[in-house]
Amino acid sequence: MLGSDLWDVFSTVQADQFYTVIEDALQAGEQQHIEYHLSLDDGDRYFEARVTPVGSDDTEHVLWLAEDITQRKRREEKQALIERVFEISPVGLVVVEPSGKILFANDRAEDLLGLERGTITGRRYDQPEWNIFYEDGTPVPEAEYPVTRVLESGEPVFGFEHWIELADGTERWLSSNAAPILGDDGTVERVVVGLDDATRLKQREEHLEWLIGTEMLADVGGWELDLETGLIEGTAGMKRLYGLPEYNPTLEEALEQYHPNDRAALRDAIETCCETGEPMELEARRKTAEETERWFRLRAEKTVRGGEPKLRGIVRDITQDKEREQRLMVMSRILRHNIRNKLTVIRGNSRLLKEELGSPEFSVDAASGHIDRIENASKELDSLAERARTFDRVIERDLRSGTVHLRQVLTDVRDDLGEQHPEAAIEVTPTDAEVAGDRMAIDLMLEILVENALEYSDLPSPRVKLTAEETPSGQVTVSVDTDGSGIPDMEQKVLASETEGPVVHSRGLGLWAVTWLVRRLGGSVTIDEDAADGGGTRVRLAFPLARSE
Repeated sequence: MLGSDLWDVFSTVQADQFYTVIEDALQAGEQQHIEYHLSLDDGDRYFEARVTPVGSDDTEHVLWLAEDITQRKRREEKQALIERVFEISPVGLVVVEPSGKILFANDRAEDLLGLERGTITGRRYDQPEWNIFYEDGTPVPEAEYPVTRVLESGEPVFGFEHWIELADGTERWLSSNAAPILGDDGTVERVVVGLDDATRLKQREEHLEWLIGTEMLADVGGWELDLETGLIEGTAGMKRLYGLPEYNPTLEEALEQYHPNDRAALRDAIETCCETGEPMELEARRKTAEETERWFRLRAEKTVRGGEPKLRGIVRDITQDKEREQRLMVMSRILRHNIRNKLTVIRGNSRLLKEELGSPEFSVDAASGHIDRIENASKELDSLAERARTFDRVIERDLRSGTVHLRQVLTDVRDDLGEQHPEAAIEVTPTDAEVAGDRMAIDLMLEILVENALEYSDLPSPRVKLTAEETPSGQVTVSVDTDGSGIPDMEQKVLASETEGPVVHSRGLGLWAVTWLVRRLGGSVTIDEDAADGGGTRVRLAFPLARSE
C-alpha cells in the first residue's frame, strides 16, 4: 500500500469516505472515529478506526489506527437478531433468573398473561398471584412449576399444560416449555419459558371427548368411505362397536363381515347412495371381533371433502332394540296363537263334556277323554306361562358376570330331564371347560335344547349327547346331538332370518329364548342337520371362555 493513494486501494465510494474523515481530523485537529467493512478474499471484515492528526499545527499527516471488530460485530448482529426474534415470536417468552426474578418478557407474553411487561418483570415466577391450576381446578404446587423443575434438575420440561386465571376473571389454557441456559461450569444461569395459548386446542379436545362419550352412550360409530380408493376410515366408536383395535378396511373387506343374508342389500344400498346421492338407511347383522353377531342400523349420505367424493355415515348397535322388538313379536304371536289354540281346546272339550253329561247315552270313557284333553291343555298353558316367567327373570339379569363350570351344568340337565323322560338316554361327555356368563341363563338354554331334541325326535327311545370343548379362538362350544328327527325347517328358517310372519313362525318360545340369551352372553347358536354321530341334528352353542384372573 506504500506510495499508493486511497483510490488506488479502495473503491471510489470508500476512498471518498476515508478522505472525508481524514480532512475532518486535520481541520478540527481532533481525533475522529469511523466504522467500516471491507470485502476481502476471506470474506467481509469489520473494522473500527481512530483517525488522529499528528505533528505540528500545519501537519498534513494522520495516524490511522484500525481494529478488527468482525467478531464483536457479528455478536452484536446475532444479539440484535435474537432480540428481534424474541420480540416478534408468536410464542410468549419469559426469561427467569435462578433467584426467581423475571428478567424479560416479550409482547406475546404480555398478551397471553394479560399483564403489562413491567408488571411481569416486577414479579417472581413463584408468586401466588399467577393463579396456576390443573385441569380439575387444583392449584399447581410450586414444586411442579416447570421453572422449579428446570432449576432443580438442569433438564428441560416440555408440554406442561395448565390454566391460569386472568385479571378479568377469565380462564386461559397454556402449554409451557422451559429450558435452561447453562454456564461454562454447567450451572443454570437462566431459564427460558415458552408459553403457547392452548385454549382452543383444549376446547377441541373437550369437544372430541364429548363426541367420543356421545358415541359410547348412543352405541354409535362414525365412518367415511373414500369413493376413489374404496378405503373406509372409522372413528373410535367403530372400533369399540366391532371390538377391533383399528378400523380401516376396504369396502369389500367390510361387506364380508356382514351376515350373508344381509350383504346384498347393504351393497345395493351403498351403490344406490353413490349413484343417486340419496341418503341410505338399513339394518344388518354383523359379527364382532369376539365372533358375536349383533344387529346394526347403518345410515349414510354422499358428500364432498377436499374436492374428493365421500360416503359418510354412522352405525348404531340396535341389538337390544331388535331383541325387544322380536320378543314383543314372538310373545304376541304366542298369546294370539298358542294360548288361543289351547283355550279353544279347553272350551271345545268343556262343551262336549257338558253335552256328554246331559246325554241319556252317557259314556264314562268319552267324558274322561274330554277331561284329559282339558287337563293337558291347561298343563301346557301353565308350562308356557312358567317358561315365559322364567325367561323374563333370566333376561333381566347381568348375564355376562360369573364363571360357570360346564361339567356340573351338563350333569344337572341330564339328571333333571332324565327323570322327566325315562325313555330317553342322555349322555354327558366329561369336560373341565369353564365359560364366562350367568349360570341360570346357561341352565335354561341347555334345558330348552334338550327338551326340544326329545320333543322333535321320532324315535321311541331317543338319545341325546352333550359335549363341551374349547376352541382355538378362545370360546367353548357346547354341542347337543340327537339321533332323532331334526328341528323342523320352519323353526330353522325363523331363527336364520330372525323374523316371524303369518306364513313362517316358530311353535313356541324356546328356540327364540336360546337365541336371545346366547347373544346376550356374547356367544352364538348354530344348527347342523346330519352333523351328529350316526346322523340326526347337532345344535352348537358358542360361549366366551372364562378368563383366569
